[in-house]
Amino acid sequence: MTTAWDMATSMADKHANSGGIFVRLAANGDKIVGAFLGEPFAREVVWTGERYELFDENNTAHHGKRPSLRVMLNFYVPAEGTMKVIEGGTVWFKDVLKVRDKYGLDKWLFEIERHGEAGDPKTTYSILPEEKLDDEMRARIAAAEPHDLKSIGAGNDDAASKDTTTAKKTSNAAGPIDPRVAGDLVAKLKALTRSDVDAFLAEFGVQRVRDLDAKHETAARAFIDQLLEKQAQPAEVDPFA
Repeated sequence: MTTAWDMATSMADKHANSGGIFVRLAANGDKIVGAFLGEPFAREVVWTGERYELFDENNTAHHGKRPSLRVMLNFYVPAEGTMKVIEGGTVWFKDVLKVRDKYGLDKWLFEIERHGEAGDPKTTYSILPEEKLDDEMRARIAAAEPHDLKSIGAGNDDAASKDTTTAKKTSNAAGPIDPRVAGDLVAKLKALTRSDVDAFLAEFGVQRVRDLDAKHETAARAFIDQLLEKQAQPAEVDPFA
């Protein structure tokens, strides 16, 4: 039986994940419906100790660091009437390619749903066609200004601020991280090994997650996603064992 507390919690989660330019599906069963638009922007990134940068094998500061793939796409959300940015790693983007080849990204609204609790390294995202685009929806999408993915990927906060729905500039935020965000990060870190957790704390120069500076939220999430993606990869089998 759904209680008033359950409904209030669900609505709070919905509003916490709305606003800003990035699509965020934080919990198992979270979903969103929208249309992919334009070309993808893919980049390999590494954490330098200060921020995430595009991986450059000629940069000595990047030596010894394992880059991770991140792919962004513009994503129009009819329910919010706004253009957002959706981003994922290798597995997620391969699924996007599958639906593109089978259905055509410019012909459908797609439902994206998260399968896996926060911190679960086996989390997956289903991408299914929701309904075909009609002329009215095409006009709404055409009227929405796409985001400059290259600028956002390069860390240009001005590009992110174009969102007209209370954009969140977490990279410029000051002070300690919000307790709710800290709790979300802790839930994900619990799925990692102690050595990975220690690596996370060392990267950001803190002893506790709640001591993390709010301006590092985006980088912290990306760092944890990289660790989870690495952990989810099957271990190599020694043919000589």
